[in-house]
Amino acid sequence: MKTLKPKDTGDDVRHLQELLRKYDATVNVNGTFDAETLNAVINFQKNSKLQNDGIVGYLTWEALLFPNNNSAEALSEQDFINIAALLDIEVAALKAVKEVETGRLGAFIAPGKPTILFEGHIFWSQLKQRGISPDKFAQGNKDILYPAADRSQYQGGLAEYNRLERAEMINREAALSSASWGMFQIMGFNHAACGVNNVCSFVEMMKQSETKQLLLSARFIHSKKEMETALRTKNWAKFAQHYNGPQYEQNQYDKKLAAAYQKYSVNHS
Repeated sequence: MKTLKPKDTGDDVRHLQELLRKYDATVNVNGTFDAETLNAVINFQKNSKLQNDGIVGYLTWEALLFPNNNSAEALSEQDFINIAALLDIEVAALKAVKEVETGRLGAFIAPGKPTILFEGHIFWSQLKQRGISPDKFAQGNKDILYPAADRSQYQGGLAEYNRLERAEMINREAALSSASWGMFQIMGFNHAACGVNNVCSFVEMMKQSETKQLLLSARFIHSKKEMETALRTKNWAKFAQHYNGPQYEQNQYDKKLAAAYQKYSVNHS
């Protein structure tokens, strides 16, 4: 959504004013970012513990659209519509990414356990980044600690938590950083791009709800401008390259995204 500031005018400002009124703000819905609207925005930002600068950027829009983002309820169609609006993308494109990343597994494997996939080669590099020699722990841990990507080590489902928990015994933060989390399978080491200071807090947020997972994933996409633009323009190869890495073609992520988008695009037409 467009960043708004005082003196702006138009339908986006009108939408902002309509949302502010839902929070009992006294503003006229006139499409002009006037002094009354500015005061309402600053008060809302203060109450939402956001930077109260009066500028309506991504996080302020997010807070306006998702007042109860800790809800344990399943996602609604309106949630997808709101996130698509935040990112200025099509709902069908957003749903395509969700489908390709988690398929039929969804957001959670079990209550309080987000869908994960543990990557032993990432764990190898995460340990090295922390000054810890992976070779020291490789003996007896060949299924969770290896220098190059190895899909044969995946166990899937709850069994991935067994791998994660063993890795946590070596180093918790490195282990949590080495798994992909939630319905959009965001790697733990991307926590900062999701607006979270540390990976432990990121994981706790992922555990809270489908809504929280969606919000974190949207922040991640928004933080990577080239990736966000690729999703907006439906450049599937470029998006997959940014989202899944340079080896995306091996798994045909771009083709899967295009097919999923086509399915949801037809359903929304």
